[in-house]
Amino acid sequence: MLIVTTSISGSGRDEYLKKVVVHAKKNRKKIKIYHVGDLIFEHAKKTGVTLTQENILNTNPAVINAIRSSVFERIISELPRAKKEYDAVFVNIHAMFFWKHVFQRTWDNYYVPQLKPDLFVTFISDAARVRDHLRARKQWQPMNVTLYDALLWSNVEVEVSAGWAEMLRCRHYVVPVMAPAKLLYRLMFERKIQTAYISMPLTHGFKPSLQKKVDRLIGILEKYFIVFDPRQIELAVPTYFARNGKFGKTKKDKIDLTIHNQIVNRDLYWLVRQSDRIIAYFPEVVSSPGVIHELREAYETNKEVWVIWPKDVTTSPFITYYAHKVFRSPKELFNYLKSKKR
Repeated sequence: MLIVTTSISGSGRDEYLKKVVVHAKKNRKKIKIYHVGDLIFEHAKKTGVTLTQENILNTNPAVINAIRSSVFERIISELPRAKKEYDAVFVNIHAMFFWKHVFQRTWDNYYVPQLKPDLFVTFISDAARVRDHLRARKQWQPMNVTLYDALLWSNVEVEVSAGWAEMLRCRHYVVPVMAPAKLLYRLMFERKIQTAYISMPLTHGFKPSLQKKVDRLIGILEKYFIVFDPRQIELAVPTYFARNGKFGKTKKDKIDLTIHNQIVNRDLYWLVRQSDRIIAYFPEVVSSPGVIHELREAYETNKEVWVIWPKDVTTSPFITYYAHKVFRSPKELFNYLKSKKR
């Protein structure tokens, strides 16, 4: 199978893919990766074109387009053999660059369909980590990347990649780089297994004792589903909001509001929508507008919705209305799953 992977610079995609290769090898699967960026530098050197890591994004677009076209021609010519020799082939590209605060296309409308991919994957990472990684690189220091830049760029990267997938009628997944390598491996090689997004109270429920219960739940659910866990991306409770309970009008508060908007968009419209079902777990009853909205989003987009609600606690009609099944403990859910597997 052929997978096109996208991400923004500084996301940690390459490190994640190395882990996937190791995990696949343990399972006797061979993976080949075409790193388009590396191949562009290789082709430029071979043809006498000077490109440097620090200044490549200042290069005349016509020059870069010509080199990239040659790279894609090479990849396409090699793909029939590579797909026979390997269990999976990755073509590793960027959908967009955000350079001098201008979005620049890094792809060619002709070549993306020519690849005929089976799957698109966009990697996302903690925006603060992306910002810090890029600020540490000489190439990106003149731009002084902000948290807002990293959030906006990641958003555009996902949406452009999703557009390609929709146009070519392929699946598209958003995968956090903090997720275990087995997540992507299972999305590739266990395609008959359903995916499940695990929803839980975070803003008012992020206590170590409660999160350990969520960890135990997910550990067992992975026997039955491929699990998306929202905790694998940054858990941001903006400082101003946490202190004051409301948003002000300072520049700092604009970033806080941006973080909140991105979290809602990411969980509702990326992670929930790409899942076959949602399982909402309340280890204890706390306020969680996020879980309620995720339940409704999943329910109204025709996904199976299950809720685990504490035993001996009255359920709210706004919980049960958007749930197909309500379990009163994780054990009750596991017993149900075991009975269905027989």
